[in-house]
Parts: sequence; C-alpha cells; structure tokens
Amino acid sequence: MATINLYKKSKRQPCYRLSYKDPQTGIWRNKHLHCSRDQAEQIRKDIEAEFTWLDNHPELREGQLAVARTVPEAKKEFKAAKQGTVQPSTSDRYMVAITNFADFYSGEIRKIDRQLIDRYRSKLLEDRKGRGTNAELRNLKVFLRYCAENDWMTMPRITMAKEIPIKVRWLSKDQVKELKQKASILPEDERAIVLDIFALLLQTGARANEIVEVKWKQINLNRKQIKPEDKGNTGKAIYLTKKSVSILKKYKDNTPGPFKVNFDWFDWRYRKIADKAKIVTSVHDLRRTCGAWLIQGGTDIYQVSKYLRHSSVTVTEKYYVDILPSELSGIAEKMSRQMANIL
Repeated sequence: MATINLYKKSKRQPCYRLSYKDPQTGIWRNKHLHCSRDQAEQIRKDIEAEFTWLDNHPELREGQLAVARTVPEAKKEFKAAKQGTVQPSTSDRYMVAITNFADFYSGEIRKIDRQLIDRYRSKLLEDRKGRGTNAELRNLKVFLRYCAENDWMTMPRITMAKEIPIKVRWLSKDQVKELKQKASILPEDERAIVLDIFALLLQTGARANEIVEVKWKQINLNRKQIKPEDKGNTGKAIYLTKKSVSILKKYKDNTPGPFKVNFDWFDWRYRKIADKAKIVTSVHDLRRTCGAWLIQGGTDIYQVSKYLRHSSVTVTEKYYVDILPSELSGIAEKMSRQMANIL
C-alpha cells in the first residue's frame, strides 16, 4: 500500500518520493521525504502497518473519521506527517504558528471559518506589523490546508494583512568612498582585510557570512564562483569578478578559508567605520547597494534577482520598486515602430 522511490528532480538530496494510501481516507497521496533511505523505509512501513491494521478493523476507521479533532490534536498529527518531509527549521516555524493560533482558539477544527481567521489576523496586528502577521498566517495556512485535505474541515479563505512598503537602505558612491577613507582609523593589518571583504560584498551582492566565513572547498577561482552552504539558496552560485578573484588569491595560503575572521569581527569594525563617517548603515546594506547599483546601471530586474539569488523576482521588486526605471513609454514607442508598416 506504500512505495518509495528516489526522486532525482529535487534540488535537495537525498530525496525519496513516498506514494501511499491514506489510512484514514483511502485516498492515494504523495510526499517528498528529505531523509536517509532507512528513515524513508521506516516511514513507509509505519504507514503501511497503520493501513493494514485499520483495514482489518473497518469499524475503528469509521469511528476515527467521525471524531471531531481539536487544534492541539490536529497539531500532533500534522507534526508527525511533516516529519522527514521538511527541514527541521521549517517544521519549527509551523509549530510556533500553530501554537500561537491554539492560544487564540483551541476548539474543534471543523468550526474554523473565515470570520475566525479574520479575528485572529486582527489580534496579531495588535502587536506586530503586516509582514510579521502575514508570515504567521502563511505558516498557519499550511496547517489548515493539511486539515482540509484530511476532510476534518472546509478550508477557509485567508486574507493577508496590508504590508507597509519596504524602504531599502543602500549606499551612494560618495558614501562608499567616505567609508573607505574612514577605514584609516583601523590598524593597517586589519584595514586591509576589512577593505577586501568590503569590496567583495559590494561586487558579489553576497550575504556577509557567505564571504567572511567562506571555505576554499566552496570556491572555484577558475569558474569564478562560490557555492555557499546556506539553506535558502542551495545550488545557486555567487559569481566573482576579476577583481574579486584577485582579492581572494591574496589569501591563498590561509586555511580552511581565505579569511581568518568571523562575521562579528567584520561587523564590529564596519560599524566603527560607519560611526566615524557619520553614516547610518549595516553590513547587509552592502548587498542592497549591489542590487541598487545594478538596477540604476540598467540591468534587467530578472537578472538582478538571479545575481542576488532571491527566491523569486517578486522579492527583488519588493525591495527595489522605488528605483526601478519606468520604461513603459519607451516600450510604446517600440511597438509603434514595429507596427509602422502594417497599420
């Protein structure tokens, strides 16, 4: 009643596709298990054993289907169902969202409707902003969809809160020059390292820890790439310029990575320089500055999204919408020229 096969299309490996007949509903379902073969096989056996037992006791299956589950009860089953199918950090976020919701409403799942969700959204907005509220609602939505798929409830419509547009802070070229000049307050040996990391972050648009704590095994100077070990962008390379390659080569004798410092070391010195220059900025602003300069230079928003390794172009647009060039009039002119010989 259940089978597992290696799923090669997933970027996260190992990955096994579990096909099984739901013990409660008898409906065939599929899951992707990101775990070892032995763990996947154990999950398969557990599901098959449950189905076999309930198949021999149909009266118990009917009784279970008739039970009205409460939020805490459904939470336990949801947690078990997600075991091995999502990363532990993702599962933790789900559990936090469900726990918060259970503090607001712990009654029967089948009684959850749109009005209840609207009241919960209003409750969340009392002590958090739109973005935080929506993050909570998205995690809760995964749980409610699971409940609906198991016929415990009718999936309610979830309306997201209105988010305040994100104001991105990025540096001008004059500010970058000022920061480089103020680096003179650092000892000479520290100044050289800080300025090299500073230049790498501006050119690559990488997150600070991806450069400061990078290891040589992640770097391919011939291909001018770095493969970061981060959970969000697995497999997406950071691309290096010729200058970036030359900077890294200066530290080729260091092990296990080019820089024998950590993020806190660089962050403290960056803030010290920023205070001296009287510029309000953080290390992450260097990544934002890279994206802003690319857009201002005429680089297509989709290419900027790929270069910064955002999860989608929507994320990029959200951060840089205020500086995106408006080319709609230019597009209209191009269309006019295309149609000149036709109309």
